Amino acid sequence: MKKYIAFGVAASLWAALAGTAAADSYVGIGAGASRFNVDCSGLSRCDKTDVGVKFFGGYRYTPMIAGELAYIDFGKSKSTATQNGFQLEGVLKSHALVADVALRLPLVASVDGIARLGLARVRSSLDQRADGQVIASQARASVQPYLGLGLQYAVQKNVSVDVGLDMTRAKLSNDTGGSTTSVLRLLNAGVSYGF
Repeated sequence: MKKYIAFGVAASLWAALAGTAAADSYVGIGAGASRFNVDCSGLSRCDKTDVGVKFFGGYRYTPMIAGELAYIDFGKSKSTATQNGFQLEGVLKSHALVADVALRLPLVASVDGIARLGLARVRSSLDQRADGQVIASQARASVQPYLGLGLQYAVQKNVSVDVGLDMTRAKLSNDTGGSTTSVLRLLNAGVSYGF
């Protein structure tokens, strides 16, 4: 419940700032390597990396403060194990909707450092298969903290090249009835356009 209240307060603050300040709008896209921090003990194969993608948009309230919304698809993590003569495969997929405040700091001419802090609604699903057939499936959504770090180089007045690291967490149920948390990361490069 506290997570939903915090998310509501952050969204209300963001909306209030948008209504009171002249804002510069921008949109962007990025893609790159994603990584799932999962436990691979006892598995014959464990692929923790994939290709992820990020779509984002924002409003710059001041030259140093912006509010952003983003969709991040972290891709999937695949694992394989053999048990009782069957080959078992697990596929974990995660994506997130993010609301954050972006703080910009000019570093050198045309280059800004960006720190993003916010909340992410992360949805993760795990499919378990035996010899190609789905034998178990679970999905869970949770609100998690979000942190992003990046650099932005202004190629032209309205066009920028971005590199960044986006981090959040995913939760899934485990065999004991509790939950397991996995850290999700996306190291990406992309472009943004201001209007």
